[in-house]
Amino acid sequence: MNLIYLSYVLVFTLICLALFLLLKLNLFIIEQNLLNKRRMDLVGTKLKIAERISIRFETLFRQTRCTTRKFVIMILISVAGGFAAGTLLFDNTSLAAVMAVCMFPAPYFYLTVRSSGAAREEIEGLENTMSIITNAYAGNDDIIKAVETYVEEKNRYIPEHLRIPTPFDEFVSEIRFINPNVEHGLYRLAAKVKNRYFTEWVKTLILCHHDRRLKFALFPIIKAMNDAKSMQIESDSMMVKVWRDYLMTAGLMFSVIPMMRFSNAEWFSLLTRTSIGKFLIILMLLTALATAFYVMKATKPSNR
Repeated sequence: MNLIYLSYVLVFTLICLALFLLLKLNLFIIEQNLLNKRRMDLVGTKLKIAERISIRFETLFRQTRCTTRKFVIMILISVAGGFAAGTLLFDNTSLAAVMAVCMFPAPYFYLTVRSSGAAREEIEGLENTMSIITNAYAGNDDIIKAVETYVEEKNRYIPEHLRIPTPFDEFVSEIRFINPNVEHGLYRLAAKVKNRYFTEWVKTLILCHHDRRLKFALFPIIKAMNDAKSMQIESDSMMVKVWRDYLMTAGLMFSVIPMMRFSNAEWFSLLTRTSIGKFLIILMLLTALATAFYVMKATKPSNR
């Protein structure tokens, strides 16, 4: 029983650590250089952790057209499937429970891979969007009006019932009706689009909100984004291949256990009935979970 509790604690700790790595959170306060300190003094506090997670899932659901209800159902199916597979694979309830817990993030991995296509389509038009907003801002020195100019131009010839809200539509609505804090709205906008050039562009916009003379620093970022566009297409095509190879490797790793069950029942009993054997299987499950988070992080394109 103590081994089961220990396995649950290890799984929970590993999931928390993976979330910290996934969201790129700093566990320790590291001394920043003068430029970063100056930027933080100007732009203020970033989004809270809960808000970043919420925006991440909202963006994921928008890109995959998934609802919260469907996502919960997918989680329940994954957990139930993991428990059933663990029962058939290990013939042990405690090990099946650990495998069910390890299958908990599976829907998130699936939606992340599925969203790559939609994210690529969004980013393909992102350069043109940034260019329109930058030119408008260079003319009127008003960030909100510049974004509104793009939104109005985009929706001009589209019937209202056919319009699909974008992060820029949401930015204007949030500023006008929910929270008038422009800096906070820009941080939320940057969190909804995973592109490092766009993030840098938004940070520069925040600096321009305090000093309009910096607005001409926006144009080099757009040019750099155009130069890196071809690299992103190659990275997206490699992501599916990497996930396919990972799943094949994980499948081969766990296929040894049922093969052992039919070829050598005594070894299978030692592996699934003794404390050391259970610990090895739990270690395998934790390794598979940790490497899944690593693969997801490693397959992110460099310009995202």
